[in-house]
Amino acid sequence: MEHPKGVYAISFIEMWERFSFYIFCGLLVLYMMEVLHFSMSFATLLYGVIIGSAYFLQLATGQITDSHLGNRKAIVLGSILMLTSQLIFAYDASLYRLSLSTPTHSSFIFSAPEIIFLIGVVFLAIGSGFLKVSATSFITLFYKGQESLMDAAYTLFYMVFNIGAFFGPLILGVVVGVHDPSLYQYGFLIGAIANIIGLISYFVIKDRYLCSEDGTPLGTNPLYKDIKAEFGDDINRKLSKIEVDRIKASLIILIVVIILCSAIEQINTSMLILVMNYVDNTVPFIHYTLSPQMYISLNPLFVIILSPIFIKMFSMLNNRDKEPSSIGKMSIGLLSIVIAYIILLIPAYLSPGKMSMIWMVLFNFTLVIAELFISPIALSLISKLAPVKHASLMVGTYYASTAISAVLAGIFASSFPEKAGVANDLFNIIPIPDLAAFLWVFIILAGTLFIFWTLFRNRIKKLMHGIE
Repeated sequence: MEHPKGVYAISFIEMWERFSFYIFCGLLVLYMMEVLHFSMSFATLLYGVIIGSAYFLQLATGQITDSHLGNRKAIVLGSILMLTSQLIFAYDASLYRLSLSTPTHSSFIFSAPEIIFLIGVVFLAIGSGFLKVSATSFITLFYKGQESLMDAAYTLFYMVFNIGAFFGPLILGVVVGVHDPSLYQYGFLIGAIANIIGLISYFVIKDRYLCSEDGTPLGTNPLYKDIKAEFGDDINRKLSKIEVDRIKASLIILIVVIILCSAIEQINTSMLILVMNYVDNTVPFIHYTLSPQMYISLNPLFVIILSPIFIKMFSMLNNRDKEPSSIGKMSIGLLSIVIAYIILLIPAYLSPGKMSMIWMVLFNFTLVIAELFISPIALSLISKLAPVKHASLMVGTYYASTAISAVLAGIFASSFPEKAGVANDLFNIIPIPDLAAFLWVFIILAGTLFIFWTLFRNRIKKLMHGIE
C-alpha cells in the first residue's frame, strides 16, 4: 500500500512535537514534587488538569485553524509557542534553589517559580493545541476520495510520531535520572531543541512534500475558504440528518477514547510512583537501575514495533474480506485494557515484596495492543465521520476527549496508594487501601464499557450510515 510522501513528512514533523511534549510529561510530576514541592496527590491531580487543558484547547485551536489560519500557519505558530514554553520551564527549573526551604504543600502559594511555571503551562497548552491538531488533520488532505486508506494512514502516522514519544523519555531518563532537581533544566532544554529541529524541518520539506499530486500546496488556506470555493453558499447550509447521526456516533466513539487514555495516562502519573515504590528496577546481571522515565519509553517503543505488524495484518485480512470493522477493532481494544491491568493485578496479589520489572513490560505491551486497536482507528473514524467543513474542529474534538481523560487520569492517580498501608480515597468517596484496589478500578471501568460496547455495536454502526 503506497502512501503519499507528504504523510511521512507531516508525521516526521509531529514526531518532534511528541518528542518535546513527552519530555514535558516525563518531567512534570517529579518536577512539581521535587522543585515546586507539591504533595504527590496534588502533583498528580494537577498533571491531569495541565495535560487536559492542552488537549481541551485543541477544540478552539482546531476552529481557529479551519476558520482563519490554515494548517501551515497553525503548525508554525504552535511550534514557536511550544519552543517558548520549554525555554520558560528551563529557566524556572534553574531557580530550584529558591524553593529549597519551601515545605510540601497541596495548593498554590504563587511563589515566583510557581508563577513562571504557570506561564509556561499556558504557552505549552496553546502551542501543542495548534501544532498537534493541524498536523493530524493534515492527513485528511492527502486522501480526498480515498477514505478507505485512512485507517492504515493514521496507523502509520501514529507509528512515526511515537518514535519521538519513545526517544524523548529515554533520553530524559539518561540526562536527568532520578531525584536530581539540578538537572531538570537540561531536560526542558532538550525539549526546546526538539522544537527547533521540528520547525526547521517543516520549512525544509513543506514546499516539496506537503502538496497534492499535481504539486498544489496543501494546507495553505483555511479549510473554510477552500470549501467555500468548491461548494459556494452550500457551505452555510444546516447539517443533514446523516451528518448529525455521524456526529452522534463520533461522540459515542470518544467515550472509548476517554477510557483508553485514562488508562494510558497512568504511565505518566501513578505508574511513575508505582515503579519507584513497588518495582525492583535493577536490571539482572548488569546491575543497572532504571529510572522511572525509562518505563515511559516502553509504550512508544511497542507502538513502533507493533504498528507495522498491525498495518500488515489489517491489509491481509482486508484482501481476504475478513478485516474486522472499526467498531469490532475497538471492542478488542477495550478487552485488552482489562487484560493489561489484570497482568499487574497478579503480582499485586502474589508478590509479598517488590514485583519484577517484567510485569511492567507485559503491562505496557498489552496496553499498546489496546491503544493500536483504538486510538488510530478512532482518529480515522472521527475524520471520516466529520462534516467536510468541520474537519480540524472534529479532530480537535477527538483531542478534547483526551483532555477529559487526562483530568480523570489525574483524579484516579491522586488516589494511588503511594506506599503499602497508606490508603487514599477516589472522588473522596471510594477507599483505595492498596495497589490491587487501584488496579480493579480500571478493570471494572473498561470491562463494563466493553460489555455495553458489544451489546450496542449494531446501533452505533447504524448511526455511522455506511462509514467503516
